This record gives sequence, structure tokens and C-alpha cells, in this order.
Amino acid sequence: MNILARLRVPLVLAVLLGGCAAPPPPPPEPKQELTVTPLSLRPLMPVAATRTTDALAQELVNHYLQGPHYRMSLPLVLAQQYQPLGAAPVSDPRRLMVLYRQGNNWGSLAVTAAQGSIMNAFRVQREGETAYALVFKRVRICLNAGADQPPRWQGGRWMFSQTRPGRFECSGQTRGSLFQLGSGLPGLLGPYVEAGDTVLYGRNWNELRTLATRLVQRFPHLDVPRIQ
Repeated sequence: MNILARLRVPLVLAVLLGGCAAPPPPPPEPKQELTVTPLSLRPLMPVAATRTTDALAQELVNHYLQGPHYRMSLPLVLAQQYQPLGAAPVSDPRRLMVLYRQGNNWGSLAVTAAQGSIMNAFRVQREGETAYALVFKRVRICLNAGADQPPRWQGGRWMFSQTRPGRFECSGQTRGSLFQLGSGLPGLLGPYVEAGDTVLYGRNWNELRTLATRLVQRFPHLDVPRIQ
């Protein structure tokens, strides 16, 4: 009897403790890895023959309107409130300035592709999203609206109004970004992007390929490396 009594107590304790134990936590969901894959832009995508300057400006504005993760207001302003007037005359083939107007208010879209500029493309896969990026070295895109007069080319550079220059949103800034906070852009491109680079990011690969072709048509010196 004593032996049975001694065995019964640990058995009862084991049953009680086993009934009070919490179930094991569920295993953590596997994190989806970020992958960035270089893509080839060559051969360049053929596009319909049209006025390259006007088409390029319109497609850049549309890209900023439709692309994910941008935090910009001027593309919508230029698209809905301003009338495009075409390119301003400039003697430097590395620069483009398309003018916009709304009554007494002026706007512009400027692209500068410096000598030695480079364009590369990448596929970005993360959290179930597949998107694409064009990354430019030595290229800057700048939108402006709300100026009281149009910019003019003087002394080898664009001169903006000193009385009311308006608002600017520009790529290629070493501080700040045209992308939303928390989007991870452009840093998620890792070693493929550096401070001062211009990044165009979207889900439509053909749209970005069309933009790439327009840019090369307008800036023939823009280098597009071949990806083997």
C-alpha cells in the first residue's frame, strides 16, 4: 500500500501539471525574401514614331501619377491644371525643359542627362509584389509648378523666377526622396543604387521600357549597358 501511495502522488501531479501547460506557439511564418535581379534593356523596345519630347514629358508625368510608393503632388497638378506648351529652346543637348502654363502660372518638367549618364533596369520581388526599376546615374528629373514666369536658358543653365519660383519636386537628391516613408525605396535596391541616383519604379515593365526608349531617343549619349 505504501508503495502504491508513493506512486500515486507523482502521477496525480504530472496529470495536473500537464493539463495546465500552454500549447506551443505556432511556428513563425517564413519571411519572403527580397530579390533584385538585373534586366537587359537591349534591344530597346520599339515605340511609335511621334514627337519624342512631348511624348517623353507626358509619359514621365503619367508614370509618377500611376507608379506605386511615390509621394509627389506636382504630377497631378501639371496633368489636371496646366496645359503643356512644348520644349523651351536650349543649346545644350544634355538638357530638356518642357513648359506648362495655367493663366499667369507657369510650370515645367526638366530632365538633365549629364555626360557619362547610365541607365540600368531591375526586377524587384518582395512580399508577393513584382515590380521594376530604372536606375540612372548622373540623370535628374525635376518638376515645377506655381512660378510667375517661365525659366530661361542663360549662361549655360536654367534661370528660374526670383520673385515666385514656385514649388519643386526633383529626383537625384542626396537628402530626401520622392518615395513614401516606409516603402523601403530606393534603398531596397541595395548596392545597385547610390545617393544621388534617379529611380523610376513601377509594376508595368512595358511602360518602363517605353520610357527607357524615349530617354535614349532624346539623349543618345545615355549609356545602356548590355546584360549577359
